[in-house]
Amino acid sequence: MTLLQARRALGAEGDSEAGRALLGLFGKLAAAVEAGSVVSFLPGDDPRAVDALPELTRSLRPEARYRWLVAAPHRWRKQLSLKGRRITAGQLVLSMEANGDSIEAAAREFDLEPEAVAEAVDYVSRNRPLIDAELAEERRRTEPHVTHHAPAAR
Repeated sequence: MTLLQARRALGAEGDSEAGRALLGLFGKLAAAVEAGSVVSFLPGDDPRAVDALPELTRSLRPEARYRWLVAAPHRWRKQLSLKGRRITAGQLVLSMEANGDSIEAAAREFDLEPEAVAEAVDYVSRNRPLIDAELAEERRRTEPHVTHHAPAAR
């Protein structure tokens, strides 16, 4: 793991902040071991698995924070999508903002659980720069490409 990857995983801006975050995680692990716990690694879908470092898991796998949002394979889009739907969290929330919809109204309109809409709102609020960048890229890709030609010589 590179220092840049470690910073990203810890949600740290600089080296000193990353160092403090690492010390905090180590302290948490040490306290758990002193209290009689052991650190083990099991597949995430194993019912016996307990996430010893939820902060790290959420940072490296943001979809692990959410029940209704999943990573969907896409060439360039990285934001999470609603499980079982072909709509991203950003698309849902941007529609809500444009229409002035509440969570409950959006849930009715999109036939979703209110908790799913609330998760999308939370995700977008935490990842607004990504959502905005992807919206700009989508607009760039869908704008008609206009080529201007000089008038033909007579």
